[in-house]
Amino acid sequence: MDDLPLHPSAEAAIGTDEVVRDLFAAVAGAGGTAAELLDRLAPASSGAVARADLVTAASLESDRLGDVLVRPEHLVLGWARVTGSGPAHVREELQLLMADRAQARYEALRPLPRDDGARPPRAVLLAGVPGTGKSTLAEALARRLRAPVFSVDWQLGALVPFGALRLDNTMPLAETNLVASSARQLQLGLDVVVDATGHRRQLRDRLRSVTERLGGAFVGVECVCSDEEVQRRRVEGRERGIPGWHATVSWEHVLRVKSLWESWDEPHLVVDSAVETPGSALLKVVEAVGA
Repeated sequence: MDDLPLHPSAEAAIGTDEVVRDLFAAVAGAGGTAAELLDRLAPASSGAVARADLVTAASLESDRLGDVLVRPEHLVLGWARVTGSGPAHVREELQLLMADRAQARYEALRPLPRDDGARPPRAVLLAGVPGTGKSTLAEALARRLRAPVFSVDWQLGALVPFGALRLDNTMPLAETNLVASSARQLQLGLDVVVDATGHRRQLRDRLRSVTERLGGAFVGVECVCSDEEVQRRRVEGRERGIPGWHATVSWEHVLRVKSLWESWDEPHLVVDSAVETPGSALLKVVEAVGA
């Protein structure tokens, strides 16, 4: 493809010389997204890069992100591509940066006026690795509360046919979608149920923060299965029927997610599907939500 046009800020950063001597100094001085990205990467110097090679690589990165102009952040991605300096890592850091910016906007939302004495809305996060019964419990709770349930797998499945998911953006995109969906319901004063692995502490903190800023009450539920054989049979024998998404996952995937689980240090409810029936687990969660 032909090189995309340069945004004026990108053109100012690289100038017209055949060799770009210190891209990072120019980008950092311009501020904005690219400067924040460099703060995360903390590189010492970009070194000298041929201008033509940089522009071509940055154009490819811009096109990959669906933009029509080359911006300073695309120059940073292009530099990583040209120099082989971990382009995948730089791309992921940019996506994480965009997720942080989105979170700040959702936290800036304010509740809409509600009737005096109206009960605060509740956000219930059902988290756990595959096979612990979290989706079954989340859907039963949603029926009981007459509330929407936002499932990360259903949201991602809807994006697969459009080619929107990449290795660098799937996690930030999935978590931001869950926060966005929840924020609007809470802003309207409505309850919401979230069905997600929730292994990252940051997602749990972000859902709690948005809920409380919108005047709601956050309830965290960690779903576990203390019998590994039971859990494995569930995973390997299920067919979830989610359009666009996997029928199930491998046991190796379950073990990998377990290894990535970050401790949940804040008060929350733990439900063990190996020793509790679906009905008794639901009653425990309903009681916690009511409290």
